[in-house]
Amino acid sequence: MILRWISYLPLSVLYGVATLLYFVTFYVVRYRFRVVKTNLQNAFPGRSDSEINKIMKEFYRNFSDFIIEALKSLTISAKQLNSRVIIKDPEVIEKYFNNGQSVLVLTSHQFNWEWLLLASSIKLSAPLSPVYKQLNNKYFNNLMLKARSRFGSKPIEMQQTLVEIVNRKDKVNAFGLVADQTPMVDADKYWSSFLNQDTAFYVGTERIAYLTRYPVLFVGMKKIKRGHYQIKFEELAEPPYSKNDHFILDRYIAKTEELIQASPAEWLWSHRRWKYQKPFYTD
Repeated sequence: MILRWISYLPLSVLYGVATLLYFVTFYVVRYRFRVVKTNLQNAFPGRSDSEINKIMKEFYRNFSDFIIEALKSLTISAKQLNSRVIIKDPEVIEKYFNNGQSVLVLTSHQFNWEWLLLASSIKLSAPLSPVYKQLNNKYFNNLMLKARSRFGSKPIEMQQTLVEIVNRKDKVNAFGLVADQTPMVDADKYWSSFLNQDTAFYVGTERIAYLTRYPVLFVGMKKIKRGHYQIKFEELAEPPYSKNDHFILDRYIAKTEELIQASPAEWLWSHRRWKYQKPFYTD
């Protein structure tokens, strides 16, 4: 309850809290400092220590802002979101909705994906329903669901993805997947080069596309200034799809890396993305 009341504070006040949070996480607690630094050094081997440190500082500022903005998602108004998040070329996705066509939308952990969902739910003519992984903490899981559902979105628990997509086939939907997460060690996966490293990706994204034969779009987010973002939808792939290649994932990986290279401090470097190495022999 207290978090909800805090979220009613004006963003001007909350960003003051974010500045304090940045100081604590970067200089005092050094939250996941080694993970962030190692990830950046491996991703950008040609960059100097001073360049890496600069990206780190910018990342922790963005990360602190993200925490506050995610909290504000509990109470932020549609009017505020409309003024703070702009969709560039919405017709890229709206043309499918106008034809009665549901789509799959792939995105990454580029700040601020929570506002991306909320703004899209307000601005698009069909609901954007995100697939999510349930949190272990029931309180925070329910809090997250309440925030994400505020403007008509109906989040889908990851294990229920296909069932829910089938159940909603009679209505036009955009199904959102954050596809840069790390697969479980024993899960089916696709290995590719991503940020100068062998990286595993879930293959479930492609399987959903094969089964539904829905067009696949990529949506990226760019930070214009503090608290202001731009969303851009791009066509990634359209059916028919071939099960003999990984065209969808390859395109997704390229688009995600392009975003990160352009704005490296806006991706979630504190995530333990490379938990395990590629085996010497893969099928």
